[in-house]
Amino acid sequence: MTRKKKLAIALGILLGIFIAIASYFFYCPSPIAGLFPAAPNEKTRTIYFVHHDWHSGLAWAQQRGETFGAEKWKDAPYVEVGWGDRQFYFAGDQSIPSMLRAAFIPSDSVIHVASLAESPPKFFKFPVLPIELSEAGFQNLLAYVKQTFAVNEKGDRLAAIGKGQYGVSSFYAAVLKYTALFNCNTWAAEALRNAGVPICPNRALLAKHLGEQIKYLHDSGKDKS
Repeated sequence: MTRKKKLAIALGILLGIFIAIASYFFYCPSPIAGLFPAAPNEKTRTIYFVHHDWHSGLAWAQQRGETFGAEKWKDAPYVEVGWGDRQFYFAGDQSIPSMLRAAFIPSDSVIHVASLAESPPKFFKFPVLPIELSEAGFQNLLAYVKQTFAVNEKGDRLAAIGKGQYGVSSFYAAVLKYTALFNCNTWAAEALRNAGVPICPNRALLAKHLGEQIKYLHDSGKDKS
């Protein structure tokens, strides 16, 4: 193989890597037709993005017959969910080694479920942003969240592994691996993306980045909440 041919192959590989990286970080999806935004006169469900400083949560009002809340209050009026690294989020190990391990080594995860008596904007002191979803979009988001739980042979989520952080809440074992590029904020972004919302999970590494994308939806009129 000639030197020129080797150089051409090397440049081709580098170009391919550059295109892959650019696509990952800069490509943003369009709304999914039929899911978001909801069609006129279509039944909708409101999801709330809860901006806990560094962490993202998703909350909603439960309708009659829904029992998604924490074990001690499954039929609560409102629920909020969040996902994260097991040692950092659940065990409360916020040491520098723990943060570095969570960022760079794929690790076990947990999901936090809180049952709330009040609506999220009233309960939380953090910024809360509403997003209006179609019913089909909401069901897709709910399915994504449910798939995060570790389950038994019947498909039911396992019993709680510990007490939650606020409200009537619990932590549950989760199946996904936590990394720097797939963290609590990108998990929430993926959930919204499954609902048809034109969110870019690869540009939501921080909670503020996801919040900025949701605010853009509001400002641009794409979300009618």
